[in-house]
Amino acid sequence: MKLRAAGLCLLAALTVSARAQDDIDPRFGQKMAPAVASISLEKGHAPDRKDFDFGRSAGKAWLADLGELGVQVWVQHRGLLCATYEVGIRFGQGIHGCTEVKWLAPVHWVTRRRQCNNALIEHVGVDTDEHMVSVFDQVTCAERLIRCEGNCK
Repeated sequence: MKLRAAGLCLLAALTVSARAQDDIDPRFGQKMAPAVASISLEKGHAPDRKDFDFGRSAGKAWLADLGELGVQVWVQHRGLLCATYEVGIRFGQGIHGCTEVKWLAPVHWVTRRRQCNNALIEHVGVDTDEHMVSVFDQVTCAERLIRCEGNCK
């Protein structure tokens, strides 16, 4: 009976994971970027923030050692009818930055904006994920994700 329950839990976890990936808007793809340590504001201390640059048109993100995180991403809507876009970020540890990444936390959805009429809107948001405090030193990579609900073309 315990084996069957464990199998059902695994199946449920795989279903949730697959469903989360199905929501990702293929037009924007999933962009990964290696961590770049920022300077520390205190003399003699290790950097207290990591920055991630996904590319000129793909946006930026950052993670601070106290669990604060932020995103700055431009999202282009196509069409007149409206859709709702969300920008998410997740952090992981990989070989050489972003190879063979082990994700340290699930996707943290930071912004949610309704867009219409071919709008190009900057999604800027900050939040705190206290779980990231304990794994901050392990983070070598971030992944930016965008998902869409509604009239997504």
